[in-house]
Amino acid sequence: MQVHVLAVEYPGYGVYKGDSSASQIALDATNVYDYLNVVLGVDESSIILFGRSIGSGPASLVASQKNPCALLLMSAFKSIRDIVSEKAGQYASYAISDHFRNIDLMPSVRCPTFFVHG
Repeated sequence: MQVHVLAVEYPGYGVYKGDSSASQIALDATNVYDYLNVVLGVDESSIILFGRSIGSGPASLVASQKNPCALLLMSAFKSIRDIVSEKAGQYASYAISDHFRNIDLMPSVRCPTFFVHG
């Protein structure tokens, strides 16, 4: 199939030591995309971003800032705060930081986007 996969790990998990903050995850996602595109010369028309669950946040963020071929989201969320509000109530949602608000990023995504959920 001549397909290459580059999986990005979160800082603080597995072999990637470091701070697992939203800002670091966003920086890593953008840096990996730029490495593929600028350093390795992979054309954006060949880059497909994939994010599952929490990973839908960084994938959507990069897709909103760059121009990949496509964005695939599996078990994505509108916002983490919205999930907590629906499951535990509005007041509980204020105890949660609301990083990677996919619902706000979607209007800036210009590539074809495929959602899988269920």
